[in-house]
Amino acid sequence: MKMHSFNQSDLMEIDEKLRKQLLAEEFKLRSKQPPSWAKFKYRKFVRLPKEEREKEKARKEEEEKKQKEIEEKQRLKKMKIVEKKLREKEREKKKKAKLREQEKKAKKAIKEKIKKDKKAKTQKKKSRLLKKAKSPKPKNTKKGKAKKKTKIQSKKKSAKTKKRK
Repeated sequence: MKMHSFNQSDLMEIDEKLRKQLLAEEFKLRSKQPPSWAKFKYRKFVRLPKEEREKEKARKEEEEKKQKEIEEKQRLKKMKIVEKKLREKEREKKKKAKLREQEKKAKKAIKEKIKKDKKAKTQKKKSRLLKKAKSPKPKNTKKGKAKKKTKIQSKKKSAKTKKRK
């Protein structure tokens, strides 16, 4: 059997490469595990390593940003709701104003019709009067006067009979 002969420099390179590879794997595995609970719970005064302090600070800042974003979203939602209500109120006001205008127009139209009707009636009356004035009136006959008297007399008689009863 023949053995390969390795130089010491070759072994050093292999060992160094292997060592770096193993260290990288170890760090990967350690990063996945949480820090020991005793490290923080019982020794609060102990300063964390710089990286962990920075991570903790970054985490707190992110939480604050998220909280601010949530508050901002809620505030925007409230603003939108208020804006919608204002728009609805404005629409209602506009509708009411339109209805009032329509009512006013309708009232004006009715008043104008009434005025026209009155004018038409007065014109009719005037035209009748003019016709009567133009045409000679027939004189009252005795028959018309007699009828009037009989009506008056019958009313008087009915009044007397009521008193007797």
